[in-house]
Amino acid sequence: MRKLLIPLLAVIVVPAAVQANPFKKEPTYKQIVSQCKGEDSKFAEYNEIGMTQFAKNYLDLCIKTEAQKVLQAKYIKCLKKNNAAYCQETTKLD
Repeated sequence: MRKLLIPLLAVIVVPAAVQANPFKKEPTYKQIVSQCKGEDSKFAEYNEIGMTQFAKNYLDLCIKTEAQKVLQAKYIKCLKKNNAAYCQETTKLD
């Protein structure tokens, strides 16, 4: 009985651990921008001390980096269900 119970539990527990929160949505472009402009960000810090060009550069870099992370996650998620050509055409940031 133990020989059957342990593999059965492993089959049930492992997929649940892999998808810890399947309902979590990726952030939209507006959410990424607001995150990068947040009070705790370097953008706010640079603006506060009058370094506006540094703030703009940081904001641009932050948005590009975070958007790339979201796109990569969406692409990987798409690849699990579809082929690469379809995923390259359809994966876009909302």
